[in-house]
Amino acid sequence: MDRNHPIAAGLAAMASTGFEIGGTPDEVANDIRLMWVDLGSPDGAFAAAADAVAELPQRPEVPVSEQPRRAALERAFGIQPVEVELTAALSARELLQRMAEMRPTPGAHGTH
Repeated sequence: MDRNHPIAAGLAAMASTGFEIGGTPDEVANDIRLMWVDLGSPDGAFAAAADAVAELPQRPEVPVSEQPRRAALERAFGIQPVEVELTAALSARELLQRMAEMRPTPGAHGTH
């Protein structure tokens, strides 16, 4: 499976979102593993998902002069700061890489 596969993209997005909303590594890993099992436990899905994190949509860049305005709009709409999104993406990639190295078996839960 490669990072462009829909399962890889979905697991990557799910992991990143899990961290964005404040999930712990164990909670996110459990959710990812449950989804993986529901999808048939495809081989290579975690490694492909780790690579797919790099393909997740990013906010467009804005000039430095516009950043205070953008930050104010994001706060007004309740949008997380871009730093939270980037940290979540890095955490998701790290978690998915660890999961790929562990070679999980269907039905296993948690990260241990």
